[in-house]
Amino acid sequence: MIRLRVRLRADGCLAGFEATGHAAAGRRGRDLVCAAVTVLLRTAARLLSDCPELGAEGASPAEGVMRLELGCAPESRRQWLRGVTDMLLMGLRDLDREHPGRLKLEVGEEPDGT
Repeated sequence: MIRLRVRLRADGCLAGFEATGHAAAGRRGRDLVCAAVTVLLRTAARLLSDCPELGAEGASPAEGVMRLELGCAPESRRQWLRGVTDMLLMGLRDLDREHPGRLKLEVGEEPDGT
């Protein structure tokens, strides 16, 4: 099972995510759920990392592990960041619904609301 923790700021923008594990929905290298999650997370991370004012910092220290943290977005980037956030969440929620038991998706707001 892939465990995904997505943290949002009070304005609905992404603050960070952490993903660990594997979906076990197919043979190694042919697991469509793992591949879909990986593409969504990596694409979002690359988009966000290409925007230096977001202060994105991430790592994938081992197979099946990925983390990303963002600083506070300037007002000029919030609408764009909200779009990236919405796309990422829609894709992850669709996978969770279409492949029950393969993902554990937790979405929550940052504790201090920043």
